[in-house]
Order: sequence, then C-alpha cells, then structure tokens
Amino acid sequence: MAVGQLEFSAALVMGIGPALAVLFYSLRRFDSPHTKYTLFDDRRVFFGLAAGMVFGVLAIALEASVPPEVDFALGLLLFLAALVFEELFKVIYLNRPGYSKRFDTTFYGLSLGVGAASTLVVGTIVWGTPGAIFTLEGGALLGLFSVNETLINADTGALIGFGASRGELWSSFLRALAVRALHFLLLVAFLEAAPEPWSLLALLTALAFAVIVYHFVYTQLLPGTLPDDIRREMRREARVQSVKD
Repeated sequence: MAVGQLEFSAALVMGIGPALAVLFYSLRRFDSPHTKYTLFDDRRVFFGLAAGMVFGVLAIALEASVPPEVDFALGLLLFLAALVFEELFKVIYLNRPGYSKRFDTTFYGLSLGVGAASTLVVGTIVWGTPGAIFTLEGGALLGLFSVNETLINADTGALIGFGASRGELWSSFLRALAVRALHFLLLVAFLEAAPEPWSLLALLTALAFAVIVYHFVYTQLLPGTLPDDIRREMRREARVQSVKD
C-alpha cells in the first residue's frame, strides 16, 4: 500500500506539474502586470482545468478497458476512436452558451486541454506502467510522455477554443483531430512498448511535433484571439515599456 501511495504521488507530480507550468507560461502575457487588466476569467480557467482533469480520468478508464489481447489493427482503431471522443468533449464543452463566440474561450480551451492531459498521464503511469516511474529509464520516458501529452492537449484545446470563439465548430474540430491523430501515430512505438531506441525516438519525434504546433499556438493563436483594439493597446504598452527599459 505504501509503495502504491508513493507511486500515485509521483504520478500526480509528473502529470499535474507540466500541466500547470504550460498553463502559467501560456497565459501570463494576458494578465497583469503584462496588461492593464486580466484578459480572461480566472474562475473559468480553473474550472476548465478541473473539468479536463475529471474527463481525463474517464478517458484513461475507457482506454484501459481495451483488452490487451486484441490485434494491433483493432487496437489502433480503438485508440483513434478514443481520440475522437476526447476531442469531441472539448468541442461540446467550449461551444456551450456563454463560451461560444467569446475571444477568451481560446484560453479556456487550453486550460481544458492541459487538465485532461494531467490525469491521462497519471492514469497511464499508475495503471499502464506500474513501477516504471521509479527506474531511471522508465522515469525519463514517462517524463517525456507527460510533456508530450500536456503540449498536444494544450494545442488541440486552444485550436478548438479558437474555433469556438469564431463560431467555427467543425472545421476547428477536424484540425485539432488531425493534429492529435498524427501525434498519436508518432507515439505508437512508445505505446506499444517497442525496444530501445525506438520508444525514445518515437517520444522525441512526437515531442518535436507537439512543440512546433505549440509554437504556433503561443505566437499566433493566443494573441490572435484578442480583439484588434486590445492587441493595439498591448503593442503600444510594449513599446512604452521598451523605451522605459
């Protein structure tokens, strides 16, 4: 029991730590002192994070229910179906009344995504790879997996949130699903426990892809969701600050 509790605690840190780090790093530019006032609702950010965490538990439970004896092709299709389910949840959550066609919904999409990733990672570590977190190799691979899941879910959450802010429901869903499916296919060697160096290569390749998409989200999508007048004001404040510095 003590070992189980220790493993669960370590999994929580590995799952939730990157999620909170990405959330803070992504949204800090849109809060004081970087702006005159906060451009998002703190309660909606943290409620999205919590809702994502609850959904992540459900999602990993569904994925864990796939029998280990199914053949590779059927298992692949079932996991792809799970991805569709996960991204549809983001679409439904972010297109509700009060969220649809609001510029700040993109921020809540990102918090929803990292929340789901955090508990998906915890469930994978505790149920899928028991004990691996305490080995040097296993801990390193699971750390890379956690960052992978956090970034790619932040990416797709922001993509769907941006679409919801513009009233583009299905086009944003299809873009997010394509990003998530490609990332999943890059990870297959790791998920199938391929021998080294293939698992590490799969994780690094998938991570490079997730980082590239996140760079687009961070530099283009998040600031691009703001109304023109707010963006002009932020650029003006940045110029004033640079002169002062």
